[in-house]
Amino acid sequence: MLIAAHDLPERDRHLDQLGTSWSILERAIRRGEAGWRNVTKDHGEDAPAQYAYRERLAALRSGQKVHHGWNNARLLQIELTINPERTIAIQTLTGNHRTGVPDATPRTRNPRGPNGRLLLSHGEEHEQPSLFPELVPHPAAAPDTEELSDLADVMVWILLVHREANGQDGTVLWQSELSLPHPPDTRGHITGWHQRITLPPVTFGPVILPSDEEGPEDIDIQVDVR
Repeated sequence: MLIAAHDLPERDRHLDQLGTSWSILERAIRRGEAGWRNVTKDHGEDAPAQYAYRERLAALRSGQKVHHGWNNARLLQIELTINPERTIAIQTLTGNHRTGVPDATPRTRNPRGPNGRLLLSHGEEHEQPSLFPELVPHPAAAPDTEELSDLADVMVWILLVHREANGQDGTVLWQSELSLPHPPDTRGHITGWHQRITLPPVTFGPVILPSDEEGPEDIDIQVDVR
């Protein structure tokens, strides 16, 4: 089932049924872009995407907590936000250029590891998360994050996002959707979806990176609640 971004009543009704809203998801995307921009070359090659993910996750969790009573949770070492009934959870991942496009089928940008495949297969994946799990360090969850152990009753939706920077005018476009995935393929990519709710594109002005001499500075990006 596909629900397009321009079908506002249907889109908002389904988001409300899931226990979220476009205003929360949009703010998470905007916070993610702020995280992307608050990086210099000294942070390392993959830092922009990592900072964007952390800010997006934090904003998503905060919005769900404040407006819908959701909680921080972690299952198989994967960071989630989960409803009070422990039936619906959301994680956020990056997708390819087809993300948010109604007449195209997106896929995740990076393959999911054993834990990610197990999570999105509802515990039916035969591959073990680790051959020697007792030898793998399992960092403790944050004090306000619940460590979950039951896969069976949790339906995990994905806030899938894709960032494109226009090389000519420097503008940035984020495409996104909130979608319920099929289990990943044998390589770990998610290539099919049970349900998709495509979301409006979010556009930003040109990226202005802080100079090396000044160091990173906080960047304010206006968040309009719609």
